[in-house]
Amino acid sequence: MRWTAAVCGLAAVALLLVGVGQARAASVYPPGGGSFNGGPEGWHTPVEPTCNIPLMGLCTTTAGYDEGGGNPAGSLAAKTTILVNLGGLFKSTAVFESPNFKATEGGAATLRLDRELATANLLDLAPTSNYVVTLLDRTSGVDTEVVTDAVAAGTGFAGKGGAATLIAGHVYAISIAAETSSTLANVGLLGSTALRFDNVALTTGTSGGDGDGSGGKGGAGGAGGKGAGGLSSRQLLSLLQSGSGGTAVLKGNRLFVKRPCPARVGRACRVSIQGLLTKRKPATTKRTGKVAKGKAKTLVLKVKPKARAKLVQRKRLLFKQTVKAGSAKATVYKRLKLIRR
Repeated sequence: MRWTAAVCGLAAVALLLVGVGQARAASVYPPGGGSFNGGPEGWHTPVEPTCNIPLMGLCTTTAGYDEGGGNPAGSLAAKTTILVNLGGLFKSTAVFESPNFKATEGGAATLRLDRELATANLLDLAPTSNYVVTLLDRTSGVDTEVVTDAVAAGTGFAGKGGAATLIAGHVYAISIAAETSSTLANVGLLGSTALRFDNVALTTGTSGGDGDGSGGKGGAGGAGGKGAGGLSSRQLLSLLQSGSGGTAVLKGNRLFVKRPCPARVGRACRVSIQGLLTKRKPATTKRTGKVAKGKAKTLVLKVKPKARAKLVQRKRLLFKQTVKAGSAKATVYKRLKLIRR
């Protein structure tokens, strides 16, 4: 009986340890899981929301915590109100940003969120919202798009997701940049829209993937699809994220940017790069070139006339880089140091 009891006791301890291991298998960032049930959980708006009607009109946009709306109640919301409308198309913008968090483990992760676009009296303007969720690596300065999505008005909350890769010890934040606009003009039509985000969380210890098939820049191979030599888009993304930043040389109206193709890709890369003032405002033309594996190639970008004066004042410039290797594809954002010659 004593031996049986001891065996049972050991079995119970083993089950307990297994349970603990399973409980620790997944980590959620930022801490709290983004349910927003009791408040904004440290999320904030790093820039002021905007709204404008190019023709005659008046609109306002506010962005912040909405304790009433959500899935369940409690969410981040960008609310636009049309006060005067003489037939112009409106456009509003808002950005939400999470508190910084440190990744305690590296590897694949999945970002999930719920979103909806509600409207009051503005359905005849056919409003839509486009938003981009970006993982900001504060340690390396590399920004990676995880989810890109469009929302139609009146569809209710729906879940979206995308795959990401974390590097252990790096500090990150999550950014949601949204733009709501009308596609039809209707004189005198007044009302409001509310773009809401809820249950925003980045989870490790999962199989990753886009969830519903939408989401981040996984490319033709998908977030987990195999590309060149068995390389997946997620693995390609990880290689690009862990690579060094580098520099960009400005000579007159041309930028010389040297970009590598990691040897671990196993084959040549097709690299596209473009300099940006902001993620939505290009500073240069886009250039694409073929780079041999393990090698680097200098791509020459032409500076757009309207961006020349601003580049002279910058110490660093944001670049969008897309790399294809077979069916694997990944996109990253990098801030490179500007050198003038």
